[in-house]
Amino acid sequence: MKRFFIRGLTVLFTLLILFGGITLHTVIQSQANGQLINYVGIVRGAAQRLVKLELADKPNDELIQYLDDIINELVSGDGPYGLPTPQDSTYQENLKILDRMWKQIKGGVSAYRNEETGGDALLLLSEAYFIQANDTVFAAEAYSNRQTHVLLTVCIVMLVIMLLTWVFILFAFSKNLLSLEKSNKKLSDLARRDTLTGVYLIDTFKEKAQQLLDDLPGERFAVLYTDFADFKYINDVFGYAYGDNVLSHYGDILRAGLRQNELCGRVSADNFVLLLRYEDRAEIVSRQRQADKQIRGFMHDSCDGQWLSTCCGICCVEDISEDLKIDVLLDRANFARKTVKTGTRQNYVYYDESIRTRLREEKDIENRMQTALERREFTVYYQPKVDLRTGKIGGAEALVRWQTQDDTVIGPDRFIPVFERKFMIAQLDQFVLEEVCRWLRRQLDAGKRVLPVSVNVSRLQFYDQNFVERYVEIRERYQIPPQLLEIEFTETIAVENTSLLVATVNKLKRAGFSCAIDDFGKGYSSLSLLKSLPIDTLKVDGFFFSEGADRERDMAVVQGVIDLVKKFRVNTVAEGVEHAEQVEYLRKIGCDFIQGYVFYRPMPKGEYEKLLDDGK
Repeated sequence: MKRFFIRGLTVLFTLLILFGGITLHTVIQSQANGQLINYVGIVRGAAQRLVKLELADKPNDELIQYLDDIINELVSGDGPYGLPTPQDSTYQENLKILDRMWKQIKGGVSAYRNEETGGDALLLLSEAYFIQANDTVFAAEAYSNRQTHVLLTVCIVMLVIMLLTWVFILFAFSKNLLSLEKSNKKLSDLARRDTLTGVYLIDTFKEKAQQLLDDLPGERFAVLYTDFADFKYINDVFGYAYGDNVLSHYGDILRAGLRQNELCGRVSADNFVLLLRYEDRAEIVSRQRQADKQIRGFMHDSCDGQWLSTCCGICCVEDISEDLKIDVLLDRANFARKTVKTGTRQNYVYYDESIRTRLREEKDIENRMQTALERREFTVYYQPKVDLRTGKIGGAEALVRWQTQDDTVIGPDRFIPVFERKFMIAQLDQFVLEEVCRWLRRQLDAGKRVLPVSVNVSRLQFYDQNFVERYVEIRERYQIPPQLLEIEFTETIAVENTSLLVATVNKLKRAGFSCAIDDFGKGYSSLSLLKSLPIDTLKVDGFFFSEGADRERDMAVVQGVIDLVKKFRVNTVAEGVEHAEQVEYLRKIGCDFIQGYVFYRPMPKGEYEKLLDDGK
């Protein structure tokens, strides 16, 4: 039986190839026939035009030559137009007559030009020629139609052969096809899953989750967005192999806890998302807490007793009045998760009215920030830095505030994260730099006292290859001496890309800018970075000067940092200092500057100008 099917398929495929070749030849011939009809039509129309031009005393020898070329090629099959010569007796007979009449037309034109005959004779020849050209076109069309019928017949035969072939294939391999289909489904599902954790890739998760939401509108669904509190710690301390092992195990735990019509996906790194069903809201947290308890137990047993907590945002679909898609539901669950990250909520947070209000505020800021930049609603405040050696102001930091047209002041903690998230922070940073340069220029032109000003640069700007050139251009536009400007950046960029930070700081230094690390000690950068980073100033974060459990230890850390950077000839600034006894201690251990409420708060430029004028 198998041999019979193989032979049968061989015969059918051979016939398909044969008739396919015939079809291809016929299609090409049909295309050529269409070209032939077009050119015979040209001969018909162009000859009429030639006669009209002659009778209007506008002879056109180029047209005669053009018609000569076409008719010669129609007759001989040799010429520049690639025209076919159908072996059809009716067409060939009409073509011969047409060729003969064309020669008569040319003779008539010559006689008319020599005034041997009148225009009436030429018109009669033209009319007769037109009729013959029509007959020739009809003969070509009849030939082409016959070819088309042949093509149609061949196509029908091919279709029948193809149907027979498929019947053979389906009949012979139906069982194999069913088995292959099952295998393909499994492979397709595997291809849409994360190779490390086994859960769905985020795009597949969104697709399947949206389908479930659409198909089961009455079901109570919740969207969860969860990750670990500080998974970078695991990778840095225990290695990426162990980190991957934790994520793989967590994926297994999450998948094992899924019920019918529930999904789990991985966004990136340690970020996971789930779509869960529930009867009672408390059930959601209970299930997720149980999964997190399992992964903490796994980490505790395999990592010397160390484990990380998780952060989970939950958005219940029934809490949303709008008809939202899965992308927006994920965004809201993620927004709830971020409130855990900031330390303002418990580990499991439901998206609620307060979060909704905050989200609306951020959306309002997002909608208005471009217009606010264009209207110059942002203003620069200056917070002085006091030189501990002289007790006088030794410089200031430029800080931005948003004062709307209705005189509402929006704090930087509310709008700067939105600018960063929407990648507009560079525009705001440059706006501040330009405002500072404009103010310095005005002070210099008025012969007033000026001191160096520090301007903050977002970490995102370090990924812009032209950012240094852009800052130099702004500084040079206002002709500000380089020593009056200092660029501040946080140590976060060192964690993300140390080599990029070092390269950019070197570029800033070559351009004449002073450089400072802001909020030092708040992140995870190493003190060893300071030996390769040519900064001028280190700003110790105010975290060390807040009311802590062990202030003596905090001050010991600060003293150690100051003693170290002094060896690199780096100035130190203590931020967030609020108490006089802290000032005395910092003066004693050699800190250079104080920037804090103990001396000055951020102030409008008018107040800062008065301090400078008073010699403070």
